[in-house]
This record gives sequence, structure tokens and C-alpha cells, in this order.
Amino acid sequence: MAATMRQRLLLVAGWLLAAIGSGLVASGAVAIAGGQVLDRALQPLTAAEVAALPVVAVGSPDTVEPHASGGLVPTAGEPTDDNSVAPPDTTGDRRGSASTGGSDAPVDPFSTPSTQVAIEKNEGGGASFVISDDTIILLWATPSGGYIAQLRASTADAVTVSFTSNRNVWLVEAVIDEGRLVVRSSQVPLT
Repeated sequence: MAATMRQRLLLVAGWLLAAIGSGLVASGAVAIAGGQVLDRALQPLTAAEVAALPVVAVGSPDTVEPHASGGLVPTAGEPTDDNSVAPPDTTGDRRGSASTGGSDAPVDPFSTPSTQVAIEKNEGGGASFVISDDTIILLWATPSGGYIAQLRASTADAVTVSFTSNRNVWLVEAVIDEGRLVVRSSQVPLT
């Protein structure tokens, strides 16, 4: 009976020593961290501090990045400064119309009754196209996981978007054929 009591007493003493030791190690870690663990929360950056952060440009000039809203913005491949708002429109997207003199004002492609819209999806992603004023407009292109979307070519009557991964490339081509919007999807070898 004495041996059992002795074992239990040693077990309790061991647990106490482990608890005290871990408390001392945690206290030392807080001291090394400069006490910031127990201080007030970190302050968020101001707009000026965010604007002063370095910007690293990634991708080619034709790389297209999807937005949460579903729109697309081409990356110009160069950092932006504090005064720039957006890169110039290099996608070939025609936003002006004959009635506005080709201004940069957005045109609602769905306001004309002869508008045709098509959506094409494949393993690499999805894209949506519309015909407005006899011109094909890329509405959005969203890559699947592991793919990037890239605008390959854009003319008034044909638009080609590619979805590229480290294994393959999917092409989505929209063309005007006898006044109708035709969209095709195909897989091509990675070159």
C-alpha cells in the first residue's frame, strides 16, 4: 500500500513540475517576443502606408485576372504608382459605340434587342461573350483552380481566350459566323 501511495505522490509531483516548467517556457517566449503577445492589438495600416508598400508586377502583359465581381482586368506587367487609377484598356474590348463617338463611357451591350450572349465552360475555366454592334466583346473569363486565363487575340469578329496550367491548354474561341455568335472550346498541347 505504501508503494502505491508513493507512486501516486511521485505522479502528482511530476505533473506539477511539468505544469510549472511549461509556464516558465511560455513566459520566456513572451519575453523574447517583446511582450507584444499581451499588449494591445496591432494597428491596421493607413491608406498612405498601404500606398507606400512596394508592388511586384507578375505575369505577362496579356494575363487576365478575374475579380470577385466577375470582371476582368489585364495586368500591365509594371508596378503602379500612387497617382494611377487603372492601366489603359489593352484587351481590345470595345466599350464605345457609334452613338457616343467611341468614348470610354461604358456601353450596356444588353440594351440592344439583337444582342447574342454565349457562355463556354471547360476543364480550364469559363468565358462569356456577347455580340454588340457587330463586335464580339469578352464579358468575363474565369480560370479553374490551377489555370490562368489569357486573352490570346481580339478582333471585331473573333476573340480567343486560353486557360493554361502546367499540364495543358484549353482554348475558347468566339467568332461571328453569318451574323451568329459561335463559341468553340478545344484542348491543345502545352508548348
